[in-house]
Amino acid sequence: AISAQAVGLGGSYPSLHHRSCFAEMGEEKAIALARVAEHAERYDEMRSFMEERVMSGNPLNNEERDMFSAAFKNALSERRHAVRVAVNVAQQEEAEGRSGNKDLALGYKSKVETELTEICTKAVTLLDSHLVPKAATAEDKTFYLKMQGDYYRYAAEFADGDARTTSAQKAEMAYASGMASAAELLAAHPIRLGLALNYSVFQHEVLKKTEEAVMTAQTALNTASSDLANLPPEMQNDAVLTMQLLQDNLGLWRQ
Repeated sequence: AISAQAVGLGGSYPSLHHRSCFAEMGEEKAIALARVAEHAERYDEMRSFMEERVMSGNPLNNEERDMFSAAFKNALSERRHAVRVAVNVAQQEEAEGRSGNKDLALGYKSKVETELTEICTKAVTLLDSHLVPKAATAEDKTFYLKMQGDYYRYAAEFADGDARTTSAQKAEMAYASGMASAAELLAAHPIRLGLALNYSVFQHEVLKKTEEAVMTAQTALNTASSDLANLPPEMQNDAVLTMQLLQDNLGLWRQ
């Protein structure tokens, strides 16, 4: 005979409903802790809590999606800054004849670059394995593909040789897929414009294809300009700001 315990109707075995409740409690705890870590500006810990939330399996809502992005962006930004500082210090030490100090600065740069690579790898793994496949809307899918392209781009910035080539190719694929998904959004949608902005920067800075970057940015501007009035009021400020960034880049690239 099948016992009540075996089918979760009683006894010590949790039912599917109870398991769902436990999962929800875990998600709420992860998000609450991520908020605390964000306020404390402890972004590595925020990143870990958001990873826990992603691994729970349920799709992220818009607030959680933005928190996931912010956690990885802030954890990465301080390290990108540290790499640039280390490079500048190494150059200064070399110019002043202190080769030992230059080597120390370059060693520190290498350490931070390892951390950078680990963060990028974790971000794209979560995106590729969980967030992109489970994206329920064109907006979510575009957001995650843009983020995936961004983190492959960041990895390419600090890599050399085959590793740089591979990261750049994967960034290109993610951005291109994002552009296809973004076609379902309004042309002036801030996420669609943000994708065009970052894709064009990637084309200019990593691929060194400035003409293609100009075309990507100009096309996004042209289509968004005629569509801005159709955008919900709460999105218009973000759209206008991103359009200004696109215009600024075009001014620099056409000089």
